Amino acid sequence: MVKDYLLCTLFYCVFTLLLIVFGNAINRKNKSISENLITGYLVYSFCVAIIGIPLQVLNVPWIVFGVCMGVLWIGIGLYILYRRKYNNLAICKFQLKEYLTDNWMIYVVGAVMIFMLLFYYAGFWLGNHQDDGYYITKVATLPYSPIGGNYNYSVGTMNTGFNSYIVNTWELEASVYVKVLGVMPTLFLRLFQSAFYYFLYLNLIKWVAEIIIDKLNVKANVKMAQYVLGIVPLMCAYYIFLSDTGILVLRDGFHLNTGMFLGASFVKLFGCLLFGVVLLQFDAKKNIVQSLVYCIIISVVLISKSTIALPIIIVSGVAAGIVALWQNFEKKGKVISFALAFIYIALGIIIPNSESIQKTVKADIISTKNSLLIYPCIIIFLVSFFMREQVIYKLNAHVLLMIAMIAVPQCNDIFEECSVYDFVGGRAWSAVAYYFIILNVVYIYIILRKIHIKDFVVRIAYGLIGILSCSMMLAGFQKYGGEILPQEECKKADMRLCLSVIRHNMYFAPDSTIELGHQLEELAKEKDKKINIVMPKAVLIDGTLHFLAVSVRTFAPDVVSLSALERFNGTNNLEYKGYTQQKYDGFVAEPNETTYEELKQEIQNLNVDCIVVKNPNCGEWLEKDGYQYYATVGEYYIWNMR
Repeated sequence: MVKDYLLCTLFYCVFTLLLIVFGNAINRKNKSISENLITGYLVYSFCVAIIGIPLQVLNVPWIVFGVCMGVLWIGIGLYILYRRKYNNLAICKFQLKEYLTDNWMIYVVGAVMIFMLLFYYAGFWLGNHQDDGYYITKVATLPYSPIGGNYNYSVGTMNTGFNSYIVNTWELEASVYVKVLGVMPTLFLRLFQSAFYYFLYLNLIKWVAEIIIDKLNVKANVKMAQYVLGIVPLMCAYYIFLSDTGILVLRDGFHLNTGMFLGASFVKLFGCLLFGVVLLQFDAKKNIVQSLVYCIIISVVLISKSTIALPIIIVSGVAAGIVALWQNFEKKGKVISFALAFIYIALGIIIPNSESIQKTVKADIISTKNSLLIYPCIIIFLVSFFMREQVIYKLNAHVLLMIAMIAVPQCNDIFEECSVYDFVGGRAWSAVAYYFIILNVVYIYIILRKIHIKDFVVRIAYGLIGILSCSMMLAGFQKYGGEILPQEECKKADMRLCLSVIRHNMYFAPDSTIELGHQLEELAKEKDKKINIVMPKAVLIDGTLHFLAVSVRTFAPDVVSLSALERFNGTNNLEYKGYTQQKYDGFVAEPNETTYEELKQEIQNLNVDCIVVKNPNCGEWLEKDGYQYYATVGEYYIWNMR
């Protein structure tokens, strides 16, 4: 256990330093560490994507991608050495004292959000509403499974055709790290990758704030950029607390609590901000081709994280293009900008409307508009128009165009077409809302500088925002963290219990599930084949719901979890289709001749090698049909077909 923690810590320290140095080598100029980190990560992720996507389409063995990742790391190292030798570039030049002075907020805010991860065991046990049953299991089993096609990682079977996940490479990338390090995937993802994404996000916000402040006409201190980070803990506070109090109502807010490691979380938080950076750094003197290359890199990276990025790329990218052309190329640029907007609207009229997505997104917009955090942001946004700053006009136009492209009928038809599903449209709106909040927190500093408020007072103001934000994050979970499902009545959380559960389950997954998975994997190795198992779909652990059937393959890649078919039903095995847990549940709840016969009929054509039950009384009937007792793991009894 200690070894896993040390290895993960060492890996992310080395990885972060590598990205900073790599970004410095790419930028070639004396840039901030935040800018170098984000630049290095984007180019690195772009390389991973252009390697991983074709390999997934070709469905090559996993080891091929693993070797390519090794070559990529070597290539990055050689590039850094080349730049140092032939371009006289310092690998990483900075003063530690100065760096800490200008960036301490990143570490304070980051530490608070990472600390809060220690309380979220109920969300982890639930598995982000079972989504983890796919994503974490995929990361854990990719080295032993096909990397392409339409493989059902939660169950362990192949399905026909392809799916949109074929272009997502973050799971493939993470699988290499987990396999090479030999660490527990749940620990690596739920704690360390979440912490890394928090760190990246804080650095991106700081970088955006630096660019905005640097472009102001008024005299301003770019070192103040870090203080805008104080609002982030409130944005990432417990989602039921935010929604029930009406502070901030956005779709799938739990992603920022227990699912920060997911590609969808990266897309929601980073997407609009990254296109905002391109817009801020673009001007008439720059090569337009260079800006297009930046947009392509960002788009590929976002798609490689999650396909929910498509509508975000469309609205944010097109809006940024319209604004950039209008502001930077005088009359000719305005004509092209107007033509681009006209073509976009015309296509929207031609493309059919999606009533379902439109209703869902409209409801999400209304809920967000009525959020308490949005009211002051709207006021700040309106005031910002009176500050006579071109950079603010540019950003505000970007925001307004995105809102129009999502909310205005006809204009939003392309957005709806790209969203495909209701929840994707809702998540895209959430991305715009997060972007809107961050910009307005930056605007607070500009407004205060415009009225000649001293930086000392500004620091105090932002400090109070940060203290209030962190306090609400902690108090909000304490009051609302006892319930994980938003439709249930809110309950207070037992903070000591939450910490105790994680302390006794240090891999950020129930130890009983890990032990059961290892035992089933051992059985599969003894049989020298993949084994079909039937087991409880969901169990109650530590007072909360845990979906065992969709989680067990994370720790047992050589089993086929038939009980996960109800949640992830994609399979080309015709005999598996239509299987439900009802007969199994009836048997384990009340084992008798009748209930066992019903179960037996349901599984007779499924070649079930192993049945896992929690009721010891089930053994009497299982023995009659060729099953023998194999092992007990906690409350689970494993019965193996002779």
